[in-house]
Amino acid sequence: MKSHKDIYSKIRNLVSKVEHSSPILFNFGLGYSFDMKLKCLEIMQRYILHRIQECFDTAKEERKNSILLKDTGRLLNESIAFFEAYLNAFYSFLQIIAKVTPVFYDRKKLSKPITDRDFGSQIDHFKKNPDIDDKYSSYLKNEMRWYKNFIDNRNAITHNVSAFLGFGKEEMEFIDMPEKRIDFFKTGKPTKKLEKYILDNWNSLFEFLNFYAEHFSKRQIFVDREEELEEIRRRTLGKRV
Repeated sequence: MKSHKDIYSKIRNLVSKVEHSSPILFNFGLGYSFDMKLKCLEIMQRYILHRIQECFDTAKEERKNSILLKDTGRLLNESIAFFEAYLNAFYSFLQIIAKVTPVFYDRKKLSKPITDRDFGSQIDHFKKNPDIDDKYSSYLKNEMRWYKNFIDNRNAITHNVSAFLGFGKEEMEFIDMPEKRIDFFKTGKPTKKLEKYILDNWNSLFEFLNFYAEHFSKRQIFVDREEELEEIRRRTLGKRV
């Protein structure tokens, strides 16, 4: 796979092309939003990776010298907070990708419009309707299994319970929630190594972005500029009223 920097450059060029073709997405601030969401995700990733290592090392040291794990508790709480923020930063960035995708398809030829509001609903739509774009649908079906685990953990931790972080033999781990929920009374709950999980998600994201940029850079952009400008004027006048 190409370097993350090269992939970013390629996907950013595609986003810029779309933004300058669509008055609505330009007005939305697509390029700025794309950059800031990705930067926020990278910042949160760096914070959580640094904090969990600090937490693990501190716990190891305090166990040797103290009965009360004073700093460990604080760092563990911060690690949980950063992990939850990281999951939502990741989720938020993917919603920007969902904004881009529909412009590559002629709405007049679609039996049902492609949503731009939710990345998960959008990829489900492509998987259920492969005739829209067989190559993209096939990629989503066969190469995006990591997303299913990510979104289940994100939804469980955001909407149902807090993240559960703990100390493995060599590094921090967390309780995996593959079905968007957790059974508190069930023993032997599945765990994953947190650092590996975060880095694997990051690499998987860039593998997806690389495919996305290469695939959609070959497709035509379908935008009715006059229609979009009229929609912007209508929205603006509506707000004034």
